[in-house]
Amino acid sequence: MRSFIVASLVAAATAAVHKINVGQGGLTFTPDSVTAEIDDIVEFHFVGGTHDAGTPGNTNVFHVVVNSTEPHFYYCSVGMHCANGMVAVINPSEDQTIAAYKAASQGKPATAPNAVYGGEFGEPLP
Repeated sequence: MRSFIVASLVAAATAAVHKINVGQGGLTFTPDSVTAEIDDIVEFHFVGGTHDAGTPGNTNVFHVVVNSTEPHFYYCSVGMHCANGMVAVINPSEDQTIAAYKAASQGKPATAPNAVYGGEFGEPLP
């Protein structure tokens, strides 16, 4: 049990934190593309306007622990935000790029998820 706790603490200590501002300056994720390793943490900071996640209390940060180095695309499903280019990617590849995803999303309606999943709300990490 102790080795598991130590391993978990070491992993947490070496994980990088990637901050993404949601809605800063309009219908944007800034940056709209990040490269993350397994166990890195991606923090979504909701800084402007109404976008996909409701936030409990005063929290405006959503943490996601990366569990794959494969491309993972995401979008804002509020109104026509996705159709207007509010999309982004974690770990883009040479053939799965943010430019191609933005082009494919133009003018297309987005479906909101039924529930919040894939992470948790919390305070910004140091």
